[in-house]
Amino acid sequence: MNDNIPKRRFYKVKTMSEKIAPITEHLEELRRVMLISLVSIFFASILSYFLFLNTIKDILLEPIKKLGMNLVFLGVTEGIFIHIKLALMGGIILASPIVLWQLLKFFLPALHVHEKRVFVPAFFLALFLFISGIFFAYKYALGLGLKVLLIDFSGGLTPMISISKYISFIIAFLVPFGIVFEIPIITYFLTCLGLITPQFLREKRGYVILGMFILAAVLSPGSDVISQLLMAIPMLILYELSIIISWLIYRKKEKEKEEAGL
Repeated sequence: MNDNIPKRRFYKVKTMSEKIAPITEHLEELRRVMLISLVSIFFASILSYFLFLNTIKDILLEPIKKLGMNLVFLGVTEGIFIHIKLALMGGIILASPIVLWQLLKFFLPALHVHEKRVFVPAFFLALFLFISGIFFAYKYALGLGLKVLLIDFSGGLTPMISISKYISFIIAFLVPFGIVFEIPIITYFLTCLGLITPQFLREKRGYVILGMFILAAVLSPGSDVISQLLMAIPMLILYELSIIISWLIYRKKEKEKEEAGL
């Protein structure tokens, strides 16, 4: 018998049930993560309603109270729905450690060891930047925006603002700032992947500035120029910071290439 004839290799063909099993396991794990997260938010919202509702309300109403204005509610059920909304906001904040831990448990097993070392710090850095954006907007931009919109541009009219409209405005004003503050970390990863360079960011600065003003017009809760400027200016500052970050990362990569003789 000729030994030169290549031996046939036999591969085990996975059955359809074996292919579907990992998918169903992932879906079951995702369902468990969502269930635990929702239950955590539910009970945290109840706790927030009875323990922290007044604190949350005081924090959100402080900017407009500094202007000497009072809010009203216009519908019979508006008052109770606002309290429920505030309790839900507090519940999401209180339950966020549990929700984040569940998300980490779901995603981490799919990552390699070197990916985990990057993912975990980047995840918490992104969370920190998001919170920093909301804090910056609340501390520095919100009060100025309310003053300009309700006093400087009031035209001598007396504003009568419902608490529902006010809370919706606050949320729509603060959350985009948290998203905008993610620009540096997005730039960091894109530079690490070689998708952008500091030279590219500098060359496209004019287009980016135009795009940021368009984005600010879309994300800002009002159609007024002041709200758009309050959002666009931090975006421009963060973009310039991102160019510096990209330059540092790019220089480090080039130095490593030189040391490796590439």
